[in-house]
Amino acid sequence: MNLLQGHSHRLLVIVGASGAGKDSVLRGWLASLPQELRPHLARRTITRAGGDSSEAHEAIDEAGFGAARAADAFAFAWQAHGLHYGVRWSELAPLGQGRWVAMNGSRAHLGALRAAAPQAHVIEVVAADVVRQARLMSRAREAGASILDRLQRSVPAGSLDQRISNDGDLATAVAQLGGWWQGLSAPVQLP
Repeated sequence: MNLLQGHSHRLLVIVGASGAGKDSVLRGWLASLPQELRPHLARRTITRAGGDSSEAHEAIDEAGFGAARAADAFAFAWQAHGLHYGVRWSELAPLGQGRWVAMNGSRAHLGALRAAAPQAHVIEVVAADVVRQARLMSRAREAGASILDRLQRSVPAGSLDQRISNDGDLATAVAQLGGWWQGLSAPVQLP
């Protein structure tokens, strides 16, 4: 049985525009939880060189990505900003063990994701353009033209379960995500 069938209700997918702070909110929230309650953070496979401190990803070249995709190694795969992204099936294995899994996803890929994991919970992290621009420039990963492309990219997020504003204090956004998830993951109390 596919890991997503019957288990996608414990999959959290964080999406948002470049520079909105998805990784910061996600890492901050996970760090705030006791280890035994912490969802597994699915590591992405990306055709980007390693050593990027913003995300501990599996670096791979395009040929390797293509081979992995042809071998059905990815539960999810998409393209954005000239890169290939994927989440391996092995990163979703905790779903089959009754654990929650959180992953950084793509707004443009939500249709395919929802088709494969209809009960997944999608959280969009948003921030004002001026905040996003400052963040993109400070991470020094792209040149000016690439930053402009990222700022101008308009992709509707589709159906969302939660939206979190990350314009100000990171702790506020982390607390908002934590409060929402706590309500979602709390056991149902029967009368």
